[in-house]
Amino acid sequence: MASSFDFHNQRSRLQSFLTRFSTDSLVAPDPLTDRTLVAVIFILTFIAALTAGLVLFGSAASARWQALLSSEVTVQIRPQPGRAIETDLNRAADLMKQVQGVTKVRIYSYEETMRMLEPWLGQSTSLGGLSIPRLIAVEIDPDAPPDIPAIGRQLAREIPGTAIDDHRTWTRRLATLGNTLVIASAAGLILIMTATALAIVFATRGAMVGNREIVEVFYFMGADDRYIARVFQRHFFRLGLRGGILGACLALAFLALFRFVVAGSDGLRDMFGFGIIDPLSSVGLAIVIAILAVALFVSMLASVVSRMTVHSTLNRLV
Repeated sequence: MASSFDFHNQRSRLQSFLTRFSTDSLVAPDPLTDRTLVAVIFILTFIAALTAGLVLFGSAASARWQALLSSEVTVQIRPQPGRAIETDLNRAADLMKQVQGVTKVRIYSYEETMRMLEPWLGQSTSLGGLSIPRLIAVEIDPDAPPDIPAIGRQLAREIPGTAIDDHRTWTRRLATLGNTLVIASAAGLILIMTATALAIVFATRGAMVGNREIVEVFYFMGADDRYIARVFQRHFFRLGLRGGILGACLALAFLALFRFVVAGSDGLRDMFGFGIIDPLSSVGLAIVIAILAVALFVSMLASVVSRMTVHSTLNRLV
């Protein structure tokens, strides 16, 4: 029989192997290699799970912002010489209150308007007598919105210098930004999973090369490719599951920390919406499920990739 070692060597090595391993332990333990692979899978799983969670969170926040923008329009009255702007503000507000589909009308005072401009123009005391447009916030029913262009034309006829902004430009930009982030994140997830698969391929090949003589012994005993592949598959599935669980746990801990930070900040809570990242909300539950699904997917990926690698490598080893 053509072989790299004779029958007696095979027999002695087989006996030595069986004293140290069970018949199901074709892959000899290598703590350094296994821990390294678990660490790599842990890091990649954390990044992938965090990316998946942030994609869902960002999509929900973007949808919330778009809903807020689409449910409110702004009436702007520009100052003109000789204009009684307070009177025109009240007239415009009364007209908007009579429009079907308008649920709430609120006039911003001069002081409120100046405070909104402070981030760009500085303190209101330094602006002097600067003439600035006055604003009216109008909330509309998103299920039965009024004809905004027609209302804008009516306001312009009855109160010259009046314009209405329905935030359509900002809504389109926000939708474009949200879609771009989702596509970029999906591409990132694909790259992360590809890197994970490549790491498992190299680890599997290294394990097969390191255990070449053991693989030959099993071949001598009559083991077929499917049995050997199944043993490697179980081994790397366990490693992938271990690294995946650790990465998912860290991602969930990061999400909990992020929720704690948002909950403690009035500005962030109003911006993102506290219910979006609440684990008991529909979006929060979807994020948790997505993170756990990523961990399970990584372990399944390790299992499938290792099995495919074993089948493609066996002919070159034995």
